[in-house]
Amino acid sequence: MFPELGTNGTGGLEMVPARDLYPVSEVAYRLGVTERKVWALIAKGRLRTVRLDGRRLVPAAALRDFIAALPVDGTAA
Repeated sequence: MFPELGTNGTGGLEMVPARDLYPVSEVAYRLGVTERKVWALIAKGRLRTVRLDGRRLVPAAALRDFIAALPVDGTAA
């Protein structure tokens, strides 16, 4: 899982459990790309998603799998 920080109500930071599902906007932030790029990855079938109440969400496992499959040396996958 991804470590995430939350506030403890007193201005300090604390670790909070990682989410199981991420919205496209947060996936884009985590990958350092635009939301448009994430939607393109989804359309190409490179990033798996689920639907929940009309929202498209990316499971944490799918995000981990996508990152693990990225080429390390810069060659095309």
